[in-house]
Formats: sequence, C-alpha cells, structure tokens
Amino acid sequence: MSSALAKMLRETTGTYDRRWVAQTKSDFNTEVRPETVAQHHQYWDAIVRAVETSEFDELMGFAREAGRFQSSQGYEFANAVKRTVEATNMIEMSLLEANSGAVPQIEIINEIGELRSMIVMAVAEGYKEDQEAKARTPKSHAGEELRAVLQRTLKSSATELAAGDEIAPLYEGGMRFHFVDYGKLRLYNLLPNGRCITLSILGPGDIFLQWRAESQSLSCLCAEAMHGSRVLTATEKDMADVVAAEPAAAIELMTSFARRLTESQVLIEDLMNNSVNLRLYRTLLELSKQFGRAENGASVIDYPLTHQRLADMIGSNRVTVTRKLHELTERGIVATRKNSTIVLRDADALWKLAETGASA
Repeated sequence: MSSALAKMLRETTGTYDRRWVAQTKSDFNTEVRPETVAQHHQYWDAIVRAVETSEFDELMGFAREAGRFQSSQGYEFANAVKRTVEATNMIEMSLLEANSGAVPQIEIINEIGELRSMIVMAVAEGYKEDQEAKARTPKSHAGEELRAVLQRTLKSSATELAAGDEIAPLYEGGMRFHFVDYGKLRLYNLLPNGRCITLSILGPGDIFLQWRAESQSLSCLCAEAMHGSRVLTATEKDMADVVAAEPAAAIELMTSFARRLTESQVLIEDLMNNSVNLRLYRTLLELSKQFGRAENGASVIDYPLTHQRLADMIGSNRVTVTRKLHELTERGIVATRKNSTIVLRDADALWKLAETGASA
C-alpha cells in the first residue's frame, strides 16, 4: 500500500465516520449506540494502521473475529461477505470523494480492491472456523449414550407431556434433573412481579435442573411443552447412580449445564443492558430457527404465539409487545395471522435490528 493512500485514509477518517454513522442510522432508523461506535472506531483504526505500516495481522484478526461473530449470529455466508464488501465500498467512496488529485483514482480503486480481497478472505476464514467449531462440538441431541443409560434406569419416571403441559416449580427441598427424551420445552423462570421470562428452548438430549434449598420459599424454574414431549426425571441419587454406572455420562451433563449457564449469563446481560426491543427480536429469531417453515421466501413460525404468550417469553407485558409487533409489521419485517401465527418476512432486517436493539 502506498504512503499517499495511508495519508489519505488518516485524513478522511472523519468523512468515513460520518458516512458510516449516517448509513447505520438509516439502516436501523435510530441513533447509533456508543458501544457500536466504539467497536467501529477500533476496526477503522486497525485498517488505517495496516495501510500505514503494511502490517496486516491486527486487521486480519479483527476481520476473522467479524466472520466468527456473523456465523455465530446465524448470518448466511453470502450475507456476511456482502456486508463486508459494502463496508469496504464505503471506504473507497470516501477516498474518491476526498481525493484532490494527489493520488490517481485508478490507484485508489486498485489498492482498496486489494484491501477488500484480504478483508473478505479473513472474514470467510473466521466464518469457516466458527462453522467447523460448531461441527466439532457435540450437539445436545447427540448424547445417545447418556440417553440410553437414562432410558434404562429412569423408565418409571418418564412423563408424557402434551402441548401446554408444564413441569411445575419444585416445592420440596433438593434437586430434580429433567432430561428431554423427545419434543421441545420452553424453560422459563417466574419473576417476583408475577411475569415470567424464557431462559431457553430445549430439545432432545437437553437437561435442566430444578434446585431448592430449605431456606427458599420456592424454586421458580419451570418448563412448558411447546408440543408433544417426553421428559425423564431423576433425583440426586438417581443421577449419582447413572454417573457411577457410566462415567462418560458426566461429560454430557457438564456440557449441558455449561450451556445453561452461558444462556443465563447472556440473559442477565440482556436484562441489565438491553431493551425489550432486543429481547423481542432475539426471541422471534430463535423461534424462527426452532419452528420456522419456509413459505414464499418467508419463515412461518409454526407455533401459536398470542401477544400475551410472547410477552411472557421476554418478561414484558402484552401492550408493549402488541405495539412492538405493530411497528415491525408497519416496516414489513413481520406479519401476523388470525391463528396467532407470526410470519418473519425479512429476517435480515430483524437481524440488523437485533444487533443494536433499536426500535423498529
């Protein structure tokens, strides 16, 4: 990269920054959050330093992390590449507009094209790394060995649940382990204000724990079957016997509990730092992932969602959820049907909103 281009990049930082902020505000129809701006500035500074020094390791690290993030958020690979190309196009446009003739335009185009290729390749590498890591990670439903052991030892404790049936709070002291044999359950917590909030959607092979100390008035962790399901329930002694008989089962247990802990940490961060908007967007995207049925380019969430049920899932109230859904409908992002079905018409737009928690 030429020193003249490096100098131009440094001088056009303000121009690019204003263009980026304006584009982001246009995309999300809201002010850009300070933490998002800070992340953007880190990335831009890495670009400028890379061009100034011809050392690209730091920038490639940022780009690979961006690829991993987009993979973890469920973006299609083509969409991740498209977003990267659009960002580098903005750099090129800023430089061309600011160019006083000191650098030939063709040189700007060629050198930014080279930079674009490097960044896109690094984003692709990060995306691939995340996908490969997911492939290596045992899936929750892949614990066939643990399932077989539990089915043998807990046959008498199997409970068949119809859609809407619930596993009630734990009223006596001690622990109860619940293993989802098949079906899907909504794991939720009762809040002190009488509302509830969804912690996770569980599928075959997932385990959750209800625990209550003698000093507690109630264990507030509950589960609701989202459609026909079967759950195997074990006491502390049952699980001790299972692990003693099949030590490998302990790995599956620890993996599942580690996943529950991570989900709880994310939820706590959401409740402390993020709005109802963000919780609603993420819940709709997760429900689309779990229950989505493709229909004319849209995703029909094949699970009845009254506004009250959706409010219960995110710890909000029906009036707020109705207003937020109306805003999303006005923008063509979702549509609602009379049978309480929600249609996700523009998943990309909802992903963009979920990145900032902005109002629709």
